[in-house]
Amino acid sequence: MLPIKNILYPVDFSTRSIEIWPVIVGMARKLQVPVILLHALEVGDDTELLRSALEPARLKLQEALLAFSAGPGAPVSLVQHVKLGKAADCIVEAAENLEAPLIMMPTGGQTSFREMLLGSVTTAVLQHSKCPVWTDAHPEDPAHRAKDVRSIVTAVDMGPQTPDVLRAGYAFQTRVGARLHVIHGVPGIDPRFPSATADRAHELLLANAREEFPGHCAQAGIEAALEIVEDPDLVTGIVEAASRHQADLLVIGRGVIRGSLGRLRSNAEELIRRAPCPVLSV
Repeated sequence: MLPIKNILYPVDFSTRSIEIWPVIVGMARKLQVPVILLHALEVGDDTELLRSALEPARLKLQEALLAFSAGPGAPVSLVQHVKLGKAADCIVEAAENLEAPLIMMPTGGQTSFREMLLGSVTTAVLQHSKCPVWTDAHPEDPAHRAKDVRSIVTAVDMGPQTPDVLRAGYAFQTRVGARLHVIHGVPGIDPRFPSATADRAHELLLANAREEFPGHCAQAGIEAALEIVEDPDLVTGIVEAASRHQADLLVIGRGVIRGSLGRLRSNAEELIRRAPCPVLSV
């Protein structure tokens, strides 16, 4: 999963694609890895005859990708590809054919509608890709996107994926020289409904988290301090912690749910929508 050896950047030539291009370049330079630009030309029929008819359009899009990435700010190593097929399928397949890839892409929707569902392509990639995915949270200040990553918040749930998430956060912290804050959310007690049973359950959750965390760190091969955030809404607690630490990157786990839900946990999707900074999900 890590370290990253390739960045895959799907481009649809939208304003959002253009806006975060400097971030892609900066990440590639920080990680010292090549960037693969990918544009998917969606077609309804994948026959060889249709592929031949669309070849001129594919070549024009190839030239457009070259023009998109041209300029003094381009990464040292850059490759452009135009694929025929459904966008999400093309992205997932391209990533599977790369060594240690990181997919970087914007989420759907405008800034004022960040509470809405993610774009369908982004959601599908998050559900079905096996590699880390970086998603742009569309901060209201566009300059935020070009900042160096100086503060990383890694959110863990103490589940089986916790060592992987810890390794991801630590790896990025090491490569970019950022501060790392590891947080764990515990449901807070609603003062409107006092209950001795709820108090005992709450204390048990806190004790279990503190007891289990060192083992997860040992399995991940890292040393880190744990910060526990308490809020009746777990997502709100993590989002507020990311804001408090002025996080430039939030690292989370996407889970291992299979079937129609793919790999994306409901909390992960909401965190991606509401995060005050870009999110790296593993």
